[in-house]
This record gives sequence, structure tokens and C-alpha cells, in this order.
Amino acid sequence: MKLFAPHIPFRPSRLPFHYGWVIAVAAAIGTVSSIPGQTTGVNVFNDELIAALGLTRSQVALAYFLGTATSGILIFWAGRIYDVIGARRLMVAASVGLGLSLFYLSVVDWLPKEVAGLFGREEPSRWMLIGSLTFGFFAIRFTGQGFVTMAARNMVAKWWRYHRGKVLPFSGIGVSVCFSLAPVVFYALIQATDWRSAWQILGLCAMFGFALFGWLVFRDNPNECGLTPDAGFAPGEKQKDDPEFSVVRDLTRGEALRTYSFWVFNAIFALQAIFITAYVFHVLDLASQVSLPAETVLKLFFPSAVIGGGISIFVGWLSDRFRLKYFAAFLASGVCLSSLSLTLIPGVLIIPLLIAGLSISSGCFGPVSGAFAARYFGVKHIGAISGVFMSTMIVASAIGPLAFSLVRDYTGSYRMAFAGTLIGAVTLVSAAFWADNPQRKLKREQSTR
Repeated sequence: MKLFAPHIPFRPSRLPFHYGWVIAVAAAIGTVSSIPGQTTGVNVFNDELIAALGLTRSQVALAYFLGTATSGILIFWAGRIYDVIGARRLMVAASVGLGLSLFYLSVVDWLPKEVAGLFGREEPSRWMLIGSLTFGFFAIRFTGQGFVTMAARNMVAKWWRYHRGKVLPFSGIGVSVCFSLAPVVFYALIQATDWRSAWQILGLCAMFGFALFGWLVFRDNPNECGLTPDAGFAPGEKQKDDPEFSVVRDLTRGEALRTYSFWVFNAIFALQAIFITAYVFHVLDLASQVSLPAETVLKLFFPSAVIGGGISIFVGWLSDRFRLKYFAAFLASGVCLSSLSLTLIPGVLIIPLLIAGLSISSGCFGPVSGAFAARYFGVKHIGAISGVFMSTMIVASAIGPLAFSLVRDYTGSYRMAFAGTLIGAVTLVSAAFWADNPQRKLKREQSTR
């Protein structure tokens, strides 16, 4: 307990600037540290795993689905852990767990062979190999995509209240760029060493680098440090009395789950997760299907991230002035454009429309997802509520690669799968306009008493 005291190894209140600024940067770095557990950090290892384990692409996608879905289901309940131990402890524990998980994946093909040898078999069965890979995927998704991301995102929500929308995009730009460069960097690391060494190097970075960083810099909330939210900046005149920005009452997880708005936002984030993970997971195979060089498709991540960063600043600034539901609709429209490009648009014309769609959806995701739970439901139960939110996204990200892989197996292309996400996105754009902040209703009920 003393090791994690807020004043160890230094007192944030004694710094010459407000610690909320440090938290914004720290949260961005924490989110970047989750990349080895994200789809964008896994996809470049797929061909190596197929060769090492002797599995088909669909079998690797099945293992990814099973591991990710199991992680998502458990995160539903594990979100309460954040409310109990806070961001700092969770970041340290999750980083160590992610590092160990990456080391496991580096020998994911050896372990089934050793187990098979114990039973007198020369080679492991196909299901033993799938089971071993499933556990590895579960471990990195549960620790990386689940807990590391949860610790970083929720911490910002506690340190910033009225000016949350302005802060999130600036830290999000670096995150977007790092996520976009991750496939290229990890691919280069694999080529420079090999896939085992690449995962082991990333494991060491997580266990020692990011765990130490979390202990040094992360702090759960400003109150424990003797500080206040928003770095002392006063709220705008409109924000003081507008229930869109002022929490009338903190809602429990059960109350949040009974609101229409929760499920609309959840569905939008889930659909984006389905699209993005499927696209990233199958990006090299998709490139050959649309007759574009693999290098060209991989390089699309970078301009999308840069443009998305600009959109993120724009959306974040405006989200502190207007209702969040409009930006949720804008996010869903980005999925519309991306899906449309891969469903109906031929040849090189895919590129500009795909970049536009990816830029909009990625640019909106940071400020909208970062503000949603805290603004709509308060921060008292944010761990439990965001646990459901994270659970839905993780399960959705598990469904995406497998569903798209099965569509490809049965139809010969991914086109019908992208048509499905297009229909879903169009529906959610419309639904978002009725996803009002429940604090508005609470404010009306309070004023009539």
C-alpha cells in the first residue's frame, strides 16, 4: 500500500504545473502500450503463426475469436476491479501480465508439441494447436486491450471534467499515429529478427518499461493528490447549468444499462470494432483481392491517422459545446464511408474514400469514447460501466475477423461482409440522433420537485 501511495515517489501537487496535463500524456502512452494486445499489433504475425503451427487462416481467426470473446466476457465483470484498485495499480499489474502473455505467444507452437510428447504422440493434434493459440490470444487481449486500455482511458475521465473534450484529442493524435505505424514497425521488427524474438522484445518492454512507467506517473484521481479536476480552469457559462456537461447524479451500472443511449453508443463502438479488426486482421489478404500492393494498403494507416488526428481536435473542441450524440452519428458515418468503398467502389478509387472513412471513425473515437461514460453516467461507477463497454467492444472485435474470414471462404471475397457493416452503420447513424444524455432527464425531474 505504501509503494502505491500518491506521494511516492513524488508529490504531484508540488510540481510547478497542474498534474492533469501529465495525466493526459501518460494516458496516451498507456494506451500506446496496449498495442501488442490490439488487432493492429497482432495482424502482422498471422502469416508467421499460420506457417509455424500449420493452421489455415480461418483456424487462426477462430482462435482469435475464441480468445478475444472469452476476454470480452470476463472484462464485463472485471471492470469493477478498476473501481476498487484504481488506474495506477491496474496499469502495473496489466503491463506485467501483458509481458508474460507475449512471452507465452513466442513459444505457442512449442508447448503443444511438448504436451503431445508426454502422451507419446509425435505431433500435437490440430485442436491442441488451436487451443494453445486461443489461450495466447485471450491473455494478450484480456491484459492489453482490456485492462491496460481501461486504466488509461478512465484515468483521464477523473482528472478532466468540463474540458475533457479539449484534452483527449491532443493525447489521441499521438495514439492514432502510433497505432497506424504499429503494423509497419512490428513487421520490420519481425524481418530484422524473427517472430519469436519480436514478441519477446515487446514482452520485455511491457513488463519492465510500461509497468515502471505506470507506477511512476499514473495517479488515480486528483482528490488523492490534493488537487482538483480541470487544472483549475473554470467551466464555460453554458456548461455550468447544461445537464449535457454537468452530472446531476452518478448512475450505477444497472441504471446505465437500462438507458437507450448506452446501447446506441455501445452498438456504434461495437460496429466500428467489427469493421476495424476485420479490416486490419485481413489487410494483407484484402490487398490482393482489391488488386492493390500490400505495401500500399499498409501505408494507408498513416495518412488516416494524421487526418484523423486533425478531426479528433476538431471533434474534441466542439464536443465541449454540443451534444455528444451528434458526434456519435458522425463516427458511424465514417464506418459507412469505409464500408462503402470496399463494397461498391472499384480499383484505385477505393483509396480516397477508404482514407476518408478511416480518418472520420478514428478521429471521432477518442473524444467520443473518452467522454461518453463520464458525461452520461458520472465517474463513481465508471469502472463497472466501462467494463460493459469494453466487453462489448472486445467481443465485437473477436467476431469481426472470424465472420469476415467465413464470408470469404463461402463467397470468395469480403464484399458481402463489408455490405453488412454498411447497412449496420447507416442504421446507427439514424439511431444516434435519439441517444440523448440521461442527465437531461434527471435535470428535468429535479427541477419539477
